[in-house]
Amino acid sequence: MNKENEITVEVDMDLNSLIKLLEEKGFILRQEYDLNDIYLVNNNSKDEDYLSTLNRCVLIRNILINDESRKLLTYKYKEYNDKKEIINQSKINIKIDDIDNTKLLFESVGFEELIRVNDHLYVYGTDKDEMAIQCVNNKHIYIEIEEKCGFNDRVYNSIDEMKNVIYENNIPIKNNDFFVKKAEIELKEKYGK
Repeated sequence: MNKENEITVEVDMDLNSLIKLLEEKGFILRQEYDLNDIYLVNNNSKDEDYLSTLNRCVLIRNILINDESRKLLTYKYKEYNDKKEIINQSKINIKIDDIDNTKLLFESVGFEELIRVNDHLYVYGTDKDEMAIQCVNNKHIYIEIEEKCGFNDRVYNSIDEMKNVIYENNIPIKNNDFFVKKAEIELKEKYGK
């Protein structure tokens, strides 16, 4: 599995204000797309701890860019420290042809749908920095910064470098949390704490 670093923050402002702030700082829109995930878990491996349950999920992922669809089966693995900060993460992607039949296959061997997470993403960047604004299930606005930028040659060497992008651009975030777990939030909202 490929290891990667990233941070995810929940933004404490509305989408239009965030976009205006970024554009005033020189960011431009590089890409806009949708990412729709179906989380499936083996019905014998649910834990009371949502993060442990998520580590046992497979995702059926549909990425929609410019009227083109890219379908993947994805497994994400994350390790956390005692503060619930991500200390290690990786993922595997496998191309698939049919979302419905893939879901049916997993359901046939004891998996069930846990949640759906639908993101509308806006990738904004400068020649130096890049971030993805994620509007999740029409409820939450997050910013994700990945170690490797997709539209310039920048590679962030540390989590602190990624955090500095938030600080330097005066982006207000909730709870000073740089390791927000979007799927965990969706689980809590669907099933309770």
